[in-house]
Amino acid sequence: MTETVETTPSPAEPILAPEEIDALMQAVVPSEEADALFATLPDVPQPKHVEAFDFAATEHNGPDRYPLFNTLQQRMNESLKELWIETFQRDIFLDGEEIQQRLYEDIIADDKVKPQVYFIYDVPSFGRMVVAWDLTLVVAYVDAMLGGHGEAFDADSEVLSPVEFKLANRIGHSLEKLLVKMWSPVSSKAYTHQKVEVEAQFLGVASLSDMCFSVPFVVELSEEVKGNIHLHYPRTFLEPVLDSLRTAASDEGGGFDAEWQAKLEQGLDKVPLTARLEFGQCQLDIQQFLHLRAGDFLPLSKNEQDPATLWLSSTPVFKALPGSQGGLLAAELLEPIGQG
Repeated sequence: MTETVETTPSPAEPILAPEEIDALMQAVVPSEEADALFATLPDVPQPKHVEAFDFAATEHNGPDRYPLFNTLQQRMNESLKELWIETFQRDIFLDGEEIQQRLYEDIIADDKVKPQVYFIYDVPSFGRMVVAWDLTLVVAYVDAMLGGHGEAFDADSEVLSPVEFKLANRIGHSLEKLLVKMWSPVSSKAYTHQKVEVEAQFLGVASLSDMCFSVPFVVELSEEVKGNIHLHYPRTFLEPVLDSLRTAASDEGGGFDAEWQAKLEQGLDKVPLTARLEFGQCQLDIQQFLHLRAGDFLPLSKNEQDPATLWLSSTPVFKALPGSQGGLLAAELLEPIGQG
């Protein structure tokens, strides 16, 4: 029988001795010559006032970098105002404010400040976004839908009645059409209204740490009835079109190119035109036309002294008097027809 004896291995010996380590460290430490060299260099001027830089506070990639996004929201402003005016049958104050970049966590915290109603939309390949209305505005809007003046509301109310909740879904579907129309210049997004929600913690649109582009609109129906509408787009939702949104939309035309205009005019001068002189018209049925023979006369319902009409394609351009010149049929131009 063989007896196995276990032994404890001794600690590994250091690769370098302490004096060897000291020698290596001395080799990499700046020498006196290097210190003297740096001492001869002039001092680098320092700014007098330096503020602490907060990386978390920067918005280097915020809404300002996407001019087309701002232009689209201006279109939404106009469409929203038309929708409210049509519903209330009177002029409504509705205007957009500065677009912000906000944490999703801060957005859902707004519900604690003022009760909100949330309209959630899903777009294939993009994800979800949310439109938030102050509860006061939803109640007023529903009242207008039912024929009221939009001022029937309880300032202390924090919930929607069953009827108001049902009609809020109709509001959500009308907003769906506005969103599709607004985004059509960039992409044909198929917005689908998912649900109406009154509890912010149940939205499920983004994670708490996600950044969102928040688009605010101020609505004022009267001194007593006013509130806000917000469109919240998570950056993950906008990611597929961010490059397109960097483009600045401009209504200004391009610069004037005199050389190009001259060449265009020269080219147009050589375009052939066919002029036609029309003496008159007559009405025939098919039977009369089939019985026409050489030598027949067609009544043109026009006196012999009346001027004829000179046409270019389908446009009458001159009144003209038929005649002859140099043995050829000709037309003497009398006066232009219309302008231009």
